[in-house]
Amino acid sequence: MWTWLNSEGVGGMVFSWLKVFISTVLALFLADGADVFSISVDDGKLWLAAGVAAVVPLVINYLNPRDSRYGPSEDNFV
Repeated sequence: MWTWLNSEGVGGMVFSWLKVFISTVLALFLADGADVFSISVDDGKLWLAAGVAAVVPLVINYLNPRDSRYGPSEDNFV
């Protein structure tokens, strides 16, 4: 699995999304006080929403044909 995540293309894209998502959730967890024993469902919803919001720019880059890092290239579009 690590080989696939470190490869170019879809694996690299998914790995980028995971890194951004996990780092955002971890940052919010630490900023909130990092108390493992007082995690609530509301905290989980907040972390999930922030993680998804952090990944949106990467998804936009994937869909952008002019961005050559990953996704469809401009040559494939007419």
